[in-house]
Amino acid sequence: MANVQRTRVHVVVIFLLIQITLLQAETIASDVHPNIFSRKSVVRITNRLGDGSTLNLHCKSPNDDLGLQILAQHKFWSFTFRPNIWGTTYFTCHFTWPQGHSTHFDIYDDIRDGVNRRTPCIYCFWDISKDGPCRFNQASNLFDICYYWNGKRKE
Repeated sequence: MANVQRTRVHVVVIFLLIQITLLQAETIASDVHPNIFSRKSVVRITNRLGDGSTLNLHCKSPNDDLGLQILAQHKFWSFTFRPNIWGTTYFTCHFTWPQGHSTHFDIYDDIRDGVNRRTPCIYCFWDISKDGPCRFNQASNLFDICYYWNGKRKE
């Protein structure tokens, strides 16, 4: 009986230590970025193909399939999500438009876009053109963070 009580005490102590550690981690993280555990990110995708073409897109993550979206020229679609605390959140999109164009792009990649990165985004607004996607840059107030369709950044 004494062993059972001792085991229960150990479980309670371990549980309390885990709780204290999590609270300290949250306090440290909130000093780095406010609301790091509760923040939501927004991805907005706008059709800028430029010739009146309809843009079809289908975005998904390992956990969420957001379904097929069809955007007329200059129209947009958006979704919100909460990046995970491990910094591994990503959403990839498959884009198609007339004349058989078909390509993929990681529309949100925490390694590239997370709050602790070189060009972070919480509001990730993208213009999609035939040449590749360009993200809105809050510093310049322009869509000048551009990528080739293969994922390499244009300089």
